[in-house]
Amino acid sequence: MSGRPLSRGIWRHIRADGCEWEVRASVREDRRAEDGGAGEDVLEFRCVDAIRPARRVAVPSGALSRMGDAELLAAYRKALPIGGDHYGRPGKVMEDVGM
Repeated sequence: MSGRPLSRGIWRHIRADGCEWEVRASVREDRRAEDGGAGEDVLEFRCVDAIRPARRVAVPSGALSRMGDAELLAAYRKALPIGGDHYGRPGKVMEDVGM
């Protein structure tokens, strides 16, 4: 990983676990009203090559713009894969999901 963020297009990119990840932030409106406007953002890490499932983590509102490479990598490490079971295993669905 270099000392500066990769920049392609409007989304930030990082390199982790042998893949390039696109980082997007979305606002959690449901929490904004509860927190008096402070709110949280959800960072979503999407593998550019689509060989790994996307990952998400909640961070304080506006945190992405203040994050350097080290902080972004730390957020990536905390992010959980989307889909699969609660261990992050794709394709395995918990019995209580109701599918």
